[in-house]
Amino acid sequence: MTQERVALLTDSTADLSAGEAEALGALIVPLTLEVDGAVYSDPGTLVRLGLEVMTGEALRARMLAGSAPRTSQGTPDDFARHYELALSGADRVLCLPVASNLSGTFASAVKAAGNFADRVRVVDTRAVSVGLGAAVRQARAWLDAGRGLEEVGAALTGYGERVFLRIVPQDLRWLVAGGRLSRVAGTAARVLNIRPVIGVQGGRVEALARVRGFHAALREIVRAFPADLEATVLHAGNPDDARFLAGELALRNIPVRATREVGAVLLVHAGPGTVGLAGTPAVVR
Repeated sequence: MTQERVALLTDSTADLSAGEAEALGALIVPLTLEVDGAVYSDPGTLVRLGLEVMTGEALRARMLAGSAPRTSQGTPDDFARHYELALSGADRVLCLPVASNLSGTFASAVKAAGNFADRVRVVDTRAVSVGLGAAVRQARAWLDAGRGLEEVGAALTGYGERVFLRIVPQDLRWLVAGGRLSRVAGTAARVLNIRPVIGVQGGRVEALARVRGFHAALREIVRAFPADLEATVLHAGNPDDARFLAGELALRNIPVRATREVGAVLLVHAGPGTVGLAGTPAVVR
C-alpha cells in the first residue's frame, strides 16, 4: 500500500525563515501588520497578495520612531489558497496554526478546512513562536519516519504545554500600549527599574515574576529553565543582551541550540530590545 503524501502548513507566528520552511517542506500563511494606517504582510514563504512585506528591522525602526503597530489574524481565504497549493502536490495537509487561545487565526484555519473534507487536518498545538516552529520540525520528523497524519496530529495536540518560553521586555511602553500592563503599573515599574518576566505556555500569557534590573530578570529565566529542553535565545534587535543571556546559560552548562530574532507577534507586544529564552523538546524519530 502506497503511503499517503502529507503536506505541512503553519503560519508566520512560527518564526520560521523561508529557508527553514523550505527545508521542512512547509508552507507558511503570513499574518498581517497594520502600521500607521497601512497594512503589510508578515514575512512568510508566500506573502499575502498585493501587500508589501514588513521586515523585523523595519518594524523595530517604526516602533522606535513612535508607531504603534497591530497584528491581524490570517483569514480563511489565506488558508484556503495555501491548502489548494499544498494539495496540488500532496494527498492531505497537516495544518499547525498559532495557539487557538492567542489568535483568531486558528478559527480561520478550521473554517477554511471545512471546504476540503478530510483532506485537511488542523491541530491546536497551543504553541507560538519557536515552540510552534519546533512542532513543525517534530511533525516533519515523524512523517518522514512513516507515521500517519492522524497519529502525528494527535501526538502534537497541546505540544505547547511542553514548551518553555520566557521574555523580558526592555521598555515597558509596549506592554502598556497593548493593554497587558496598566499605565500606572508601567510608570511605577520604570521608576523602580522593575522588569516583568512574561511566560507563554500552552497558549497562556502571564507575568510570572517581577525582578529589579534587566540582567537580573534574564538570570531569573535561566534559573527557571528546565534541563531536559533545548535552549534557543531570542531577542528583538538586542544582540548584546542576547549574548549576556547565552553566557549565563553557559555558566550552567546549558548549550544554546540557536540565537534568533523574534518574529512580528512577539515584537509588537513586547517591543524592541526584548530578550527571551525558549526551551523545546528535542526532535524524536
